[in-house]
Amino acid sequence: MPKAIPNSTIVDIARRAGVTNITVSRAFNKPELVKPATREKIHAIAKELNYVPNAFAQGLKSSSSQIIGIVTSSLYNPFYSSLIQRVSRIARKQGYQIMLFDTDGSEEAENQAIQALFSYKARGILLSAVRDDKQYQPAYLEQAEAYHIPLILIDRDIFNRQLSGVFLNNNEIGLLAGEYLAAQPESKMLILGGPANSEITLSRTAGILDALYGKKNHITIINGDYDFISQEQEVRSWLMQEENQPEYIIGLNGIITLGAMSICHELNIYPRVKFFSVDKPPGSASYGMRIAGVYHDTEMLGEIAAELLFNAIKTADSDRVIRREFFTGSLLVP
Repeated sequence: MPKAIPNSTIVDIARRAGVTNITVSRAFNKPELVKPATREKIHAIAKELNYVPNAFAQGLKSSSSQIIGIVTSSLYNPFYSSLIQRVSRIARKQGYQIMLFDTDGSEEAENQAIQALFSYKARGILLSAVRDDKQYQPAYLEQAEAYHIPLILIDRDIFNRQLSGVFLNNNEIGLLAGEYLAAQPESKMLILGGPANSEITLSRTAGILDALYGKKNHITIINGDYDFISQEQEVRSWLMQEENQPEYIIGLNGIITLGAMSICHELNIYPRVKFFSVDKPPGSASYGMRIAGVYHDTEMLGEIAAELLFNAIKTADSDRVIRREFFTGSLLVP
């Protein structure tokens, strides 16, 4: 095996890989622009050379930073904001500083955030990935392993990777929601979820439908994104048709529920339409809106995520074990 080059650069990697410096740079910063075989070859050589991308890292190789990274797809979502606040407080007590990134659902922004954390030699990373479908396999996972930086997942799993993390038991959440809804006299329901191929949405929807088996003919499903931008117009158009208006709207996260509530207020069909939410719609309680739902103690989830991360940081690679914690939450009825 070729020997590592002290303070290696992309020039060294490019020379060994037989590609241009630009191709190496893209493999780390814009991996989607590089052929998978070439990208894998570059990452393998980088691992051999103990290369850490970005010039800032050259001065950090001999020392250990007290930085941990938190990368999330949405700081607006209170599910993440209170969890992050708890992690941040725990980190400060242990002498660590937080580098926080909001990727706004962008794969490119997520990759850039992870590369920045690699550059600053972060001790560990908490990640809520931009996608949780089976096709999403970001290249930075191999880099994290090569750089011995523990990566702990929050909420969104990465298919077939068996990474440590804190997750919600989405099928059980759906069953809990469906059992409550099955006991209600209303039968015409509208389920609003995230992307149609999202494992979270698929599992929650499947649980609801299993519990509502006898009412499937009265259920409509509209998918979009988790911040309710892409499905907003479709939901509005659907609800504007009086014959489509449901008796219950089920939002598969708090942001989606809030968006639907806003549209119902706009169309003057609230409170005739009832709501059920997975996690609280932001600010709803402040306006006296008590929504039935399955809610989670996100501060507790943050505490466990921090425990997983700091245990991994303090443990040698060979001694680390995969730990995956799942939570269902509690059914709360106003």
